[in-house]
Amino acid sequence: MSSRYQNYFKGRDFVHQIGFYAPDGERFAREHNRLFGSGPYFTTVNKFSKVIYRGKELENPFELRAYYGAWGSHSVEVVQQLTPGDSMYTDYNDMDKPGINHLHVFVESLEEAKEACEELGIPIVVIGYTDISGALEKCEAMGIDPSTLGLDENKIGFMVVDMTEELGMMVQLIDDGAKFIHDMVINAGKDWDGETDFIREMG
Repeated sequence: MSSRYQNYFKGRDFVHQIGFYAPDGERFAREHNRLFGSGPYFTTVNKFSKVIYRGKELENPFELRAYYGAWGSHSVEVVQQLTPGDSMYTDYNDMDKPGINHLHVFVESLEEAKEACEELGIPIVVIGYTDISGALEKCEAMGIDPSTLGLDENKIGFMVVDMTEELGMMVQLIDDGAKFIHDMVINAGKDWDGETDFIREMG
């Protein structure tokens, strides 16, 4: 059956970022740097006011610590899950070991991406809604005008879809308004000496 979204994923600039899970994010980042020279790494605690996992809203707010580092023309994300319970990480990873979790793709609209995945029959693992207070704190710490980000607690902040049955991978979809973080990480790695301020707080 033809779909208006049958070409939704075609022609996109895959892949900006590779996402990893690790029980110890900083240890992973340092080992990745030792082997590949990645970095520096920016770290923050990401909070979500509402998370829908496999169609059911989680009872408690969801938090994770993330490390973002430059890796050539791409970036790497390393995540430690802080909130206990089922998630995109428990679905795909051994929680006692580090491993790849997802590929990262920017889209113009997460609402449209959700509609496309539903129509294409691609299972949605997680839909996360941004915690506005936490986002505003990060903006202040990083000197970013929050009005440029279109923050809205009723809009989807990120989404993860399950392509493991056919392709063996999870894909995280992010609004392309967040590209500035990716660009900041990549630019930080261009003239970095490989040692100074290896871990940097994002707020």
